[in-house]
Formats: sequence, C-alpha cells, structure tokens
Amino acid sequence: MKKFVAFILIVILGYVLTSFGPWYLIAIAGFAGGFLIKKQLTGLFIGFLAGFSLWTVHIWLMTNASESDLPARMAQIFTLPNDTLLILVSALIGGLVTGFGAAAGGSLSKVMKSK
Repeated sequence: MKKFVAFILIVILGYVLTSFGPWYLIAIAGFAGGFLIKKQLTGLFIGFLAGFSLWTVHIWLMTNASESDLPARMAQIFTLPNDTLLILVSALIGGLVTGFGAAAGGSLSKVMKSK
C-alpha cells in the first residue's frame, strides 16, 4: 500500500512541479516518494515507473492536442524513425531522473533511520 501511495504522490507532485517549473524538478517528486518508501532499490523501481508513466501520458496528450508537426521534426533531427519513438525516449529520460531521485530519497531515509 505504501508503494502505491508513493507512486501516486510522485505522479501528482511531478505533474504539479513540471507544470510550473523546469523539467528536472521531477527529481524532487521522486525524492519525496523514495523518502516515503524508505528503500533505495524499491524507490528506484517505483520512481522510474511513476516518472515514465507520467511523461508518457503527458507528452502523448500534448502531442495529440496540438496539430503541430514539431514532434515529427524533432524525431528527424534525432534520426528517429517516428515521433512515437521520440515520446518513448523522452519518457525513458524522465523515468531515469525520477528513479534516481527516488533512490536518493530512499537512501537518505535509510541513513536517517540508522542514526
């Protein structure tokens, strides 16, 4: 149950932070979730899943809401075959940043608990 709460916390906090700030603030959301989980490896896994899910849905919704050809052009610049792969690569980066933030939060929680 704690893992599910941490997942939801990361998704909601990550959405709010990245809506009003730069993209890398999603690491703070991961840190908060990892601190709640209190385990480094579990925090990394849950943080990655939450960040990947959030970015996949968020980028997909933004891409479909606009009639722009910018995602297709960006995919060409990065020599990707289509814009769907660009969305997945972006989501992978978001998942990694969130997962590493969650692992740091879990690690700090473990250190604070041992003292």
